[in-house]
Amino acid sequence: MTPDPTDVGAFVPNSVAIGGSEEGSLRGRTFVAKDLFSLQGHRSSFGHERWRATHAEPSETSPILTRMLNAGADLVGLTKLDQLAYSLIGNVGEGAPPPNALDNRLFCGGSSSGSAAAVAAGLADIGLGTDTAGSIRVPAAACGLHSIRPSHGLIAPHGVIPLAQSFDVVGIFGLRASTIADALKVLAPQAANLVPPVGVKLAADVFGTADADTERVGRSVAEAAASIMGVPFEEVEFGQFTSTDVGDLFARLQGREIWSNHGRWVEEHGSTLAHDVRSRLERCERLSRDPAEVKEQDHQERFRYAKAFTAAVEPGTVLVLPVMLEHGPMRAWDDDRLAQFRSGCFRLAAPSSLTGAPQAVFSVRHHDESRSVGIGLLTAAGADHRLLDLMVSLGE
Repeated sequence: MTPDPTDVGAFVPNSVAIGGSEEGSLRGRTFVAKDLFSLQGHRSSFGHERWRATHAEPSETSPILTRMLNAGADLVGLTKLDQLAYSLIGNVGEGAPPPNALDNRLFCGGSSSGSAAAVAAGLADIGLGTDTAGSIRVPAAACGLHSIRPSHGLIAPHGVIPLAQSFDVVGIFGLRASTIADALKVLAPQAANLVPPVGVKLAADVFGTADADTERVGRSVAEAAASIMGVPFEEVEFGQFTSTDVGDLFARLQGREIWSNHGRWVEEHGSTLAHDVRSRLERCERLSRDPAEVKEQDHQERFRYAKAFTAAVEPGTVLVLPVMLEHGPMRAWDDDRLAQFRSGCFRLAAPSSLTGAPQAVFSVRHHDESRSVGIGLLTAAGADHRLLDLMVSLGE
């Protein structure tokens, strides 16, 4: 029996449901959308009631929602998210945090917490969200879902409230990889003339910092992927791409964009935000005042990072990487512990976010179904559909 949506706490108070077309490749499928996609006549929360109160209803619906509806999918509702889409925990959105249907000890991860919660609870086949620094990938891993953060720009973000547009990507959740693949075909065309598969690389040093279960599952997924693709398996050092310095660079670049987009609103309404969100926004404001030469140095460093990444993850290669280093985020953790968890996930998310390369999450459930381990599959930009084909072959 499908759960009652009102019992899950995944939806915003003024949620809307819309039936899809009678025809299309997604007919009979259902979807939810993070409450930052524009919908004509609906006032978005962007994770906070004050945002809703201070912004007008949009005059148009996002083409992303329109494509889903035209393809036959039914919109079940609009889902909660962390404030301004600026968290990886799933604990600071509008109202109570949505429960995690896989493990009630955990938050759902953020910022796309409501979409992940709804799909995990069986209320929708497809969840739409956004990912700037892990906001699709972390909830997928926390809730035992498959997902994809597509190549940057593959899905044009028209009608989506930005956080930091150089890094923002519209992403997809699903319990089945094949369902995600079907949705991506509707939202983005398939690339042609792809480079043949080359190899699978396991980020062995990064997995070495994760808990034993994550390391074991990551290795198994990597070996299975190499076998399916018929390519060599290789262990590599990848820690330079997920280091503290990389995380700091990413935070600086992202922070300046966030302040440019939302600084004026935050100056007026920031006192209503959660403490940890407000603290990060205060850092964004300080970063925005950096000298021009400092900002330029960071952009050049991002360019060098992307160049090194391209050499390490060449077209045709799949890199297997953790999404989180431990089982979390636990509701029982204090603020410091949650901040530590967020920092770790943020660094692991950096390679895809900084380079625009697609990263999928393949979740492996334990036999007792009460825990899942999410494994990141990262490849060169443009090979999104091939990545999902691999996930389908790995099994549901």
